[in-house]
Amino acid sequence: MKNFLFKILAFCIPLIAVVIAYVATDVFKVIYHYDPFYVDSYPVNLNRAYGSTMTYINQNPKYHYNSFIFGNSRSLFYEIDTWKKYLPEGSSCMHFDESFGSISGLYEKVSFIDRQGGDLDNALLVLDPALLSSLEINEGYLFIAPPILKNNENWVSFHFQNFMAFLNPKFLFALVDYKMFGKFRPYMHLLLNDNRSTYIPEYNEFQKTYAEEAISNGTYYDEARLKFFYDVQHPEANSPELLTLEGIKYLRSIKGIFDKHNTSYKIVISPIYDQIKLKRDTYYTLCDIFGEKNIYDFSGVNKWNKDYHNYYEASHYRPNVSAEIMDIIYSTEGTSDTTTSDKP
Repeated sequence: MKNFLFKILAFCIPLIAVVIAYVATDVFKVIYHYDPFYVDSYPVNLNRAYGSTMTYINQNPKYHYNSFIFGNSRSLFYEIDTWKKYLPEGSSCMHFDESFGSISGLYEKVSFIDRQGGDLDNALLVLDPALLSSLEINEGYLFIAPPILKNNENWVSFHFQNFMAFLNPKFLFALVDYKMFGKFRPYMHLLLNDNRSTYIPEYNEFQKTYAEEAISNGTYYDEARLKFFYDVQHPEANSPELLTLEGIKYLRSIKGIFDKHNTSYKIVISPIYDQIKLKRDTYYTLCDIFGEKNIYDFSGVNKWNKDYHNYYEASHYRPNVSAEIMDIIYSTEGTSDTTTSDKP
């Protein structure tokens, strides 16, 4: 019996030690309260939906946000200083985005603002086929929805996935290496955050200043970077049908909240480098829900994705593209594809 208890104890002690380390260090910032949530030079990649939600909770009492940019990581490069030029004076803006993105994720953020008694005067939704085809994300510590947006229904799953990510030996090795020597090594690229973005706390906005500087001095698009642009364009292709009945229900719920708040909103379909055109049935559904005058479809072949210099890589376009898009959508009334004149 003693031997059996000793074996159980020997098994439990390392596990308990790991749990204590996870709770004590809270490297993913999901246990304790942080205000501000984001700080400079933090080496760990964080769940962006969680970070955006906590930033709203922390900062809304100060800034009284009433204008939001929703979407996945592509929406980050719609710079708020540019967006504010097209909004009423006094608009208080922030990014309320997430990594990868899903339809339910959009709904949960809009619904959360509404439930919190927040204002929704202006909204810019930046969508794409990947987001529209994803109803809900339940896997991956960087992507799973924050429990507070789901009435804590996924609390166990959320923390379990963060804990399992903490146990990744490659991640732990890279983190210890970085903490000891303060140097970001090439092998850390997918494991840690290289801390070279500029963060604007008021807007919850990240800007790739390091990339823009490298582009300006001609060192960004090297041979390794250019490989990301090879063989990814399909100008004759259309996306498959993306929306399910449940997804359409979420979108109609978002529209209902916008109507409740008399929200002024625009919806952009991103000009992704792959040149794949949004399926027309999906476009018509979006028009039916939100109104054709509010939908701006820049998918497919356009002037921007003919030149890789408009992109950081094949997934993310630069702020110069976003600035042109904002100028188009706020100076025209109802258009489906301004860049190609392919209005259905």
